[in-house]
Amino acid sequence: MGAPTSVEADELARLELFAGVAGDDLAALASELTPMWAAPGDVFMRQGDPALSFLIIAAGRAEVRHTGPDGVTMVVGEVSPGMIVGEIALLRHTARTRTVIATERLYAFKGRRQAFETMLDIPDLADRLVRTARQRLAADITPVPVRARDGTELLLRPVLPGDAERIANGPVWFSPDTLYRRFLSTRTLSPPLLKYLTEVDYVDHFVWVVTDGIDGPVIADARFVRDHNDPALAEIAFTVADAYQGRGIGTLLADALAVAARLDGVTRFVATVLADNAPARALLERLNVHWEPEGPGVLTATVDVPEPTHLPPNTVRAVRDMARQVIYAFD
Repeated sequence: MGAPTSVEADELARLELFAGVAGDDLAALASELTPMWAAPGDVFMRQGDPALSFLIIAAGRAEVRHTGPDGVTMVVGEVSPGMIVGEIALLRHTARTRTVIATERLYAFKGRRQAFETMLDIPDLADRLVRTARQRLAADITPVPVRARDGTELLLRPVLPGDAERIANGPVWFSPDTLYRRFLSTRTLSPPLLKYLTEVDYVDHFVWVVTDGIDGPVIADARFVRDHNDPALAEIAFTVADAYQGRGIGTLLADALAVAARLDGVTRFVATVLADNAPARALLERLNVHWEPEGPGVLTATVDVPEPTHLPPNTVRAVRDMARQVIYAFD
C-alpha cells in the first residue's frame, strides 16, 4: 500500500494544537495540507530561503539552527509533535530565519499561505498561533543590562515560557510571605499558575523579568494585564525574590513597565495591595497614586502611566525597542 497523499481531519484532531477546534474547520484545513516525510539529517527549511510554506509536526523531532552574522551556527531549539514550524516568516512576510533539520524520522503536514490563512480564520486557533509566535520572537531578544541600587548588574527581558521551569526549580527563593503579599492569598507556584504567569501574549498581558546573569535565575518580574472593558486601563503587579528586595529593582521594573504600557496604548495603571505591604506601597507612592480602600486590609491604587525617571535615557531606548519587538511583532 502506498503512502497517503492527503491529510485527514482526524489526524489533526489528535494533536493538542487543535484541541477544541470544530470538525468542519479541521476538515477545511486538512484539505489544504499535504503529508511530508523526512529522514534523520534531512534539511526541510533553510535560513535565508523564501518563506513559502509551514509545517505541522505530527511525529518525530527536528533541530532548529541559526547562523549569526559572525558565521557561527548554533542549535537554538527543537520541534516535536504538535508544534508548528515556519509560521513566523509567513506572518512577517520575511525570509527564513532558521534552518530546520530532522533528527529522527519525521512526519508532518505541509501547508502554503492559503492553509495558514485558513488557520488564522479559526478564532481560538489564531490566538494560539500568534501567542506562540510572539513567544518565539521574544526568545531572540537580547536582554538589556540594568543596575540595582547596590551596583549589581542584572538583565531585563520579556518573560519566556521556559521561565516557569527557571522559577519553579531555580535557586532563588520566593518565600510564602512574598507570595502572599503578591497574590493576597496563600498561593503556591503551581504549574497552572506558572503557565499563566509566563506564557503571555505581550499585548493584553505583558511581563518583564529580571535575571541574575544571561543564564541565571529569574529574580523579579513586573506585569500589566489589560482590562477588557477598558483597554486603556491595566492592572499591575510586581514580585521580587527575597534576597533581592530593598535594592531598587521594583523601581527599575516600574519604569520598564511604563515604557511598554505607553507603547501598548495603556494610559492608566491600577494595583491592589495589602495595607501592610510597606515596600509595595512605597513603590507606588513614588508614582503619585490615588488610594482607595478595597476591603479589610486591602487598598487599591490608580495612577496615570508615568514617564520613566529612574532608568538612564539609553536604557529607556533599549527597553522601548525590546517592547516594540514583541508588541508590534506582526504589525
